[in-house]
Amino acid sequence: MYALIASLLPEGKIGIIIFVLMLFPLSEFLFELMEQVANGEEFSSATSKLFSTENKGLFVKLLFTYVFIAILLQKTVGIFGAGIGYPIAAFFIFGIPASFIILMMEKNIFSMINPAKIVYLIKLLGGAYLLLYLIASLSIFVSLRFSLMTHENSLLAEMLANMLVIYFVIVLFTMMGYLVFQHHHELNYKVRIYNLSSLRSKKPNGMTEVDIFLQEGRFEDAQKILLSKIAENALDYKSNEKLILLFAVQGNQRHMTQIADNYFSVLVNANKISHAADFFYKLSNKSIDFIPKSASVALILAKQLSNLQQHKAALLLLDNFSCEPNAGKNWDQLAFTKAKLLAEFEHDNGKAVTLLDTIIKRSVDQELLNAAESYREVIIE
Repeated sequence: MYALIASLLPEGKIGIIIFVLMLFPLSEFLFELMEQVANGEEFSSATSKLFSTENKGLFVKLLFTYVFIAILLQKTVGIFGAGIGYPIAAFFIFGIPASFIILMMEKNIFSMINPAKIVYLIKLLGGAYLLLYLIASLSIFVSLRFSLMTHENSLLAEMLANMLVIYFVIVLFTMMGYLVFQHHHELNYKVRIYNLSSLRSKKPNGMTEVDIFLQEGRFEDAQKILLSKIAENALDYKSNEKLILLFAVQGNQRHMTQIADNYFSVLVNANKISHAADFFYKLSNKSIDFIPKSASVALILAKQLSNLQQHKAALLLLDNFSCEPNAGKNWDQLAFTKAKLLAEFEHDNGKAVTLLDTIIKRSVDQELLNAAESYREVIIE
């Protein structure tokens, strides 16, 4: 609709006035789009917003600012010459996307033309800023290219060109919003995702902030939130497991082991054996080096892992505990579990019999001793 109306505008002052008036709601729509994306919200592209009379005055600020800059540059060139005026003009032209972003965040015209803020933003965004400028240049190129073809007097061509320009501008403002969202910490811009209960309802696990911090590489902030959640609920699956994996990725073995050891003990004590075994199996598949300190916890996990798919993880776990009589509590139960794994899944009856013989000779648990004798007879036969 905008492209069609722009294509039908008359030439001269009347057409210019109507075009400027059309830019009022369009600019508000674009800045609202940028702000919603910057706040991590889902953008609602209702076309009615294009004709909304609700105005925040951002276009007036833009118009006033760039008219002021144009007059200032004209005076600068007149007084100091082109050698100074043109570089300043080039700087402000290159800084237009940065100025738009600053205006959206701070709603202040003095901030948007602050050279220090413009330079900081360009430096922060790096190569992404050049991409923004490329898209802005494409929209200008299309507009200029069409202006050179006006002699063809084709309404359809003009409308298509206007549509393409508007499309590039919408893409530009969307990307600017996304870059603000990605760098909101460095820009000291607080996104609304922290206090929108409607967004939280879509994330029942409460990991919204953590996911943002991890995406940004702010691991310490993510760890603080996860530790706080674990302190409130030691059985919080997602917080514990995300923190363990985060420490593992960072190579922080000491803290990973500490959190994981406590987590597996809590799971076992809460009788969440299946969940504990599945998570241990997940860690072993990721080659994350962790073994519970407690032999009793290890024994419970190994028994749960005693199946065709997971038995190697169980053996890996048991290999870290001694099955000798002087190894302390649970040595004989560990030896019996390991013997069964070796015989049933590894088909290594020799090692299994050796372990069973040790149990028969040295164990004081009569029930286990009888079970070892019975199992030994079965595998020998």
